[in-house]
Amino acid sequence: MSKFCPEWVFSSCVAKAAGGFLTGNAPISSFSKHLTDGLNQHYNEIKPETIEEASTKILEFLSEIEAGETAIEYISNYIFKRVKFHANNKPRKLQGIFVDEFAPMKTRDYSAEKAVILFKAFVFSSRSGLNTEIPAGWQIEEEEGIGWFGDLMKSEPTIFDSL
Repeated sequence: MSKFCPEWVFSSCVAKAAGGFLTGNAPISSFSKHLTDGLNQHYNEIKPETIEEASTKILEFLSEIEAGETAIEYISNYIFKRVKFHANNKPRKLQGIFVDEFAPMKTRDYSAEKAVILFKAFVFSSRSGLNTEIPAGWQIEEEEGIGWFGDLMKSEPTIFDSL
């Protein structure tokens, strides 16, 4: 049975790996492995190389546009937007009787290329004035209904994730 990761979950993890590399002291491969280990507990296997490839391209893009210190803001705001809103800007309900935003998909809707394209589009829209800023004090793990995904996004890789 197909149990593919929802695209918004995958893209959020790609951004987390890029942001973790910028703010942490671990290689991007450690973040990629750590995140895929968590995702693979719920979905069909995702290879760490897929997240690493997309995260690297996002970092290259941020370097090209000379984002500098705002790079981590773009990444954090992107994760907030993906968690809180659907692509059409409709608020995402993480908790509900008839809705499970984390339910596995029957077909694969994510890819490294798509994750990079969506991130670039977000940055360009942010630079055009369509900002999505994180409310003060927002923490992903405190989001109602976030469950295991919030824990994964807040966790950091260990030395064993490098192996």
